[in-house]
Amino acid sequence: MQSSGVDAAIQELERDVKRVQEVIRMLKKIRMERSSQAIGNGRKPRGLSAAGRRRISLAAKKRWAAARAAKR
Repeated sequence: MQSSGVDAAIQELERDVKRVQEVIRMLKKIRMERSSQAIGNGRKPRGLSAAGRRRISLAAKKRWAAARAAKR
């Protein structure tokens, strides 16, 4: 007689385990969706080439030189 109570408890715990596993799967799916959104929908982050940085630097120096010349 007591084994039926134990069997019922085991079955209930197995159902609980299945529910917990399903919730874990759902949370992992949400986490993956959010991380893919944070990346920018799969776009690769853009970088600046050395030539591009040099052009920006030269343009900034030219602007500052013009601003200093205008003060005088």
